[in-house]
Amino acid sequence: MNIALTRLKHLHVSDPQYSSPEKVVEALGAIQGQDYAASKWAIALRAPGLKEEDIESAFLDKKIIRSWPLRGTLHVVSAKDIYWLLDLLGPPTVSKYAAHYKKIELDPKTLKKCYSILSENLSNQNYLTRKEISSILEKSGIITNTTRLSHILQRAGLEGLICFGPRRDKDFTYALIEEWIPKIKKVKKPKEEALYEIAKKYFDTRTPATLADFVWWSGLNVKDGKSGIESLGSKLTNFQKDDQVYYIPKKMDIVDKDSDTLFLLPAFDEFLLAYTDRKDCMDPPPKRLLTPADDLFRPTLVVNGWVSGIWQRELRKEDVILKVNPYKPLNATLKKKLKKAAKEYAAFLGKNLILEV
Repeated sequence: MNIALTRLKHLHVSDPQYSSPEKVVEALGAIQGQDYAASKWAIALRAPGLKEEDIESAFLDKKIIRSWPLRGTLHVVSAKDIYWLLDLLGPPTVSKYAAHYKKIELDPKTLKKCYSILSENLSNQNYLTRKEISSILEKSGIITNTTRLSHILQRAGLEGLICFGPRRDKDFTYALIEEWIPKIKKVKKPKEEALYEIAKKYFDTRTPATLADFVWWSGLNVKDGKSGIESLGSKLTNFQKDDQVYYIPKKMDIVDKDSDTLFLLPAFDEFLLAYTDRKDCMDPPPKRLLTPADDLFRPTLVVNGWVSGIWQRELRKEDVILKVNPYKPLNATLKKKLKKAAKEYAAFLGKNLILEV
């Protein structure tokens, strides 16, 4: 089995199955969301033909939202899934951050005061920017320097109070989640059902993967991670490689042979961030331009399932300049594939392409 190519298939990169942003996000369970531009391309890459405005519309139509459900990190999730994800994954994340909350003096009393201020000032769809929230909290005696404001907002998100709202020009705003998605009922799933659901979403789309991968991605503790895998029962099978046990759904197609594929993946893509070990798609870095850790946070060129370079964009009024830096020269076939991939990205943005390799 080619692990990397099998993952690309089931992550819907090499084998897209959906045509709408919300269906892509719902299928994957969650998509990294800390880089907004990257998360939009992550969705569009998996639903060819979508334009950037289609993704924006899905956010404004409240079909998908940005929040902090997994590991306290920003993710894009289906609005239909946000409440049960927070119920399941919020508590272990809060527990993980407990020592840090204490260190920056975010005790229960202070947090309660923050929640009250946020509720009062964001109510009636009064969407506020980060800067505006900081000013309001400071006037109420809440210090928001260093990373304290980030943790206040994150914790309020984990508690199911706020999420990201509409953009105001280039600034993001925050909203009360119950006002932002009023049509979504706050139904609490039994823990066993929620564990089954998140395990199924993960292994249906990130397979093959290990227990450690699942625990890392979800933020669950090992015990609950095991319970999630066990809940899938006979739907999962496994194999061992390099002393690691990989799980894969029984009725899942696997990719055995190498294929001549090339993709321009966004920064923070699930192809890299959904796993603890990237040896199946990244070479060790003896004379590489970047280390694997750096590559995780950069847009990557993926050739035949391997991270084979990095890329960046420069936006102009009518053009996008794509600067692609392969780790080694591309042959004629791959150059054609790169040009095609670059044109698709430019079309997504609605701009003319200027490609520099």
